[in-house]
Amino acid sequence: MRTLAEFIMRGRAQACLVALLGVLVPLIGPAAVGLVTLRKGSFEGALVTLWASLPFVVSYFAGQSSPFIAVMSILALANTLIVANVLRGTASWSLALVSDVCVAVGFVVVAGVVFQTDLGVMMSDLTELFVSVSEQLEKDYVMPDTSGVLAWVAWMTAFSALLGVVVARWWQALLFNPGGFQQEFQGIRLESKVGLGCSLLVILGFTLLSEFQFWLQLASIPLIVCGLSLLHYTAKVKKAGGYWLVLMYLGLFLGPVMSGLLVALGAIDSVLNLRARLVADNQS
Repeated sequence: MRTLAEFIMRGRAQACLVALLGVLVPLIGPAAVGLVTLRKGSFEGALVTLWASLPFVVSYFAGQSSPFIAVMSILALANTLIVANVLRGTASWSLALVSDVCVAVGFVVVAGVVFQTDLGVMMSDLTELFVSVSEQLEKDYVMPDTSGVLAWVAWMTAFSALLGVVVARWWQALLFNPGGFQQEFQGIRLESKVGLGCSLLVILGFTLLSEFQFWLQLASIPLIVCGLSLLHYTAKVKKAGGYWLVLMYLGLFLGPVMSGLLVALGAIDSVLNLRARLVADNQS
């Protein structure tokens, strides 16, 4: 990965080439956009974003895949550019995380209106897929409505941008500040008002049985990241083995229990600053 990051940093042509070919490997394109933006600014990042978007532009006009997914893939790269700019300008992961979710939601809502015809084509394809799967497995699967599908797209858009910026920040640390990313990641914490706001939206998302339920739960993304950060910091302070972190990530991918725990930890930490308490307990 260090070799790839060094190649990207050699010049504009190299960065654009990696971004263009990055569509073949998950996260490489967004990470290239993020790295160039973090290091060289928004103009250079925008140029790399254009090259990373080129395969999706071709796909859209060639009709080789879902046009709406191609549009959202381009907007996900734009979201990466924006989040990286926020992080570069403010050095605040709290603002970067919130902007990631807000921009993703805004992009999806606007795309759903502007590209309504393409969205209709995707919904038709999904309906046929659900019918086919239900017939093959002899089980009825409920097709999500348009709002539910758009909310799912918003989740994917937010996660794609977030992971791209995280990888980009890691690459930046490898090249210019070895070991700095670990310390930075372990210090990610939401401001108390932001944490309380996200917590309230998540609670509403779980209690309100409406079409906005999945949308409101998008506010859990910043809390999950902060919960992960806190557990990584705790493992370092308590000198716990790395296998605890492995189990945590397995639990995160295998079920909702770990996600709920991380949301709770992120919310509590935003108010009580649990890291300071851990340091005090460790020194006593």
